[in-house]
Amino acid sequence: FASLFARLYDLQVVGSSEAQLQAEANRVRTVQMPAPRGRILDRNGEVLVDNRVVAVVAIDRNRFTDLAQQERRGLLDRLTLELTAAGHPITPKEIRQRVSDERYSRYAPVPVATDVPEELKIRLEEHPDEFPSVVVERTAVREYPFGNLAAHILGYVGKINEDELAFVESDTAKPYVLNDDIGKAGVERTFERHLRGTPGVRRIEVDAEGEPVRLISETEPRPGDDLVLSIDIDLQALAEQALQQGLADARNRAPDEGEPPFDATTGAAVVQDPNNGQLLALASYPTYDPTTFVDGIDTREWDFLNDPANGNPLNNWAIQGQWAPGSSYKLFVGYGAMHSGLMAPDTTFFDTGGYLIPGCTDDPKCFRSNAGGASYGSVTIDRALTVSSDAFFYNVGAQFWIQRDRFGKNGLQQHLAPWGLGQETGVALTGERPGRVPDPEWKSQQSDPDWRTGDSVNMAVGQGDVLVTPLQLANGYATFANGGTRYVPQVALRAQDYQTGDPAEKFEPEVAQQVELRPEERRALLDGLANVPISGTAVSPFAGFPLDSFPIAGKTGTAQVDGKADTAVFSAFGPVDSPQYQVTAILEESGFGSTSAAPVVRRIFEVLGGFAPKPTAVPNGL
Repeated sequence: FASLFARLYDLQVVGSSEAQLQAEANRVRTVQMPAPRGRILDRNGEVLVDNRVVAVVAIDRNRFTDLAQQERRGLLDRLTLELTAAGHPITPKEIRQRVSDERYSRYAPVPVATDVPEELKIRLEEHPDEFPSVVVERTAVREYPFGNLAAHILGYVGKINEDELAFVESDTAKPYVLNDDIGKAGVERTFERHLRGTPGVRRIEVDAEGEPVRLISETEPRPGDDLVLSIDIDLQALAEQALQQGLADARNRAPDEGEPPFDATTGAAVVQDPNNGQLLALASYPTYDPTTFVDGIDTREWDFLNDPANGNPLNNWAIQGQWAPGSSYKLFVGYGAMHSGLMAPDTTFFDTGGYLIPGCTDDPKCFRSNAGGASYGSVTIDRALTVSSDAFFYNVGAQFWIQRDRFGKNGLQQHLAPWGLGQETGVALTGERPGRVPDPEWKSQQSDPDWRTGDSVNMAVGQGDVLVTPLQLANGYATFANGGTRYVPQVALRAQDYQTGDPAEKFEPEVAQQVELRPEERRALLDGLANVPISGTAVSPFAGFPLDSFPIAGKTGTAQVDGKADTAVFSAFGPVDSPQYQVTAILEESGFGSTSAAPVVRRIFEVLGGFAPKPTAVPNGL
């Protein structure tokens, strides 16, 4: 009896709290109710991503399992025929697998098709005898008023997968369950914690067999915060239009005899505020329609969007495209030449039209010619930038390597790094790539491990193994424009309450690095860039542009690619004395930078300077 009473005391007194919790857990089930995601707005309050209410066809698992086997088979056959005819192809086997998946709550209908037509919703609701256990609910899905405009910035959402569910399962404030939507790309993904709403909770009492008895309590879902981007949707429309037109013009241009055609399949354009790093536009081509992902994407559509033959439309070429920058790289190489002490701003070099690599013999590649074989005579660094003297910069690259005992094996490379070259910019978008600044250590890992003078020569003119992304190049030029402050490119300004608009979190400009840029160095480089559209390589594309009232400084680039047409590059900022905008365009397989990329940048600057009307982004596409 003593042992019995001791055990009773232990169960009823000592362990009573734990027993009560277990009993409560046995009789109460909780079901999450999805919450609408926050909207996404541009800097002026224009709604770029919204929510719309759609019909969802689901199956009540409890009622479904109560049906006889023959009834289940007939129901699934009828339901799949209706869904397939309504544009939602599905098989009975797929529905069975979903209904039997234990990861779905037993106390909430299992969804089988989202965004079904209203006609189908009405038919299913009016014929419950034909479709027992089938329910039609309402839920919010993403809506993109401007179609594919800014698609790579916005990204898309999709159903959470097992890896993602395991990663976010510790989020107790906004818990996830199977079939929840989650950001997959763009700001939908990087700002998921703000955009996701707080799910509602329904507490249901169940009997000993787990059957629902009554609703105990219910907490309404709370929508996520709205996200305000730094993007101006009208400028975004302008950048995308100008980029697409530039690529189309390149494709329509006949190549010289014996030269490869201008395929011009991909490209990107960037508009940035150099004073704080805010991105005003970020265009990538080809693009896609994020609405495709709203009700799920099939294999055929997915393969198309990831096919290189189609230009990989899902790729954000502004941050994932890696191209040789050509002569646009000379700005940073010129800085390295002066800042290292290799030369002074007034150091002259006699350009005879080419450059013979020191120590190189018995190879036709030992002599490197300027574009078109042009010779420029005595040039200083500013003049070399204006006319794009390859010979001048060939010599810079060669001297860094020849004098490596003085400057080190990475003498030139160490002066490129502060500009953010060869590293990710840190922009809050998914999939960014780092570009490449090759050095002897990197080359030692390749099939030809020896670094030679010619490697430094190639790098000095943005060729060889050098790679940049359009955003990386733009950010480097923006850093020079503002006097040496390199910002992390900013794509979002704030998250705000969906009802009041009060800021939930503000995103301030973030400085990545301060570049040591001496006044005499900046003046020499700035003079060279400012004369590019006046008397240099961009005279033709800027003919007639009011440079007196809105002076622009920039640099063209034409990068050669074996077996393909050249990559066209142009990066510029203005007005020169007080830069407000930095604009960069890179067009793959499109020819000379002055012919293909510079006109794209000019068209954008015409609007930025107020010399052409600003286009208005129109809902449902450009």
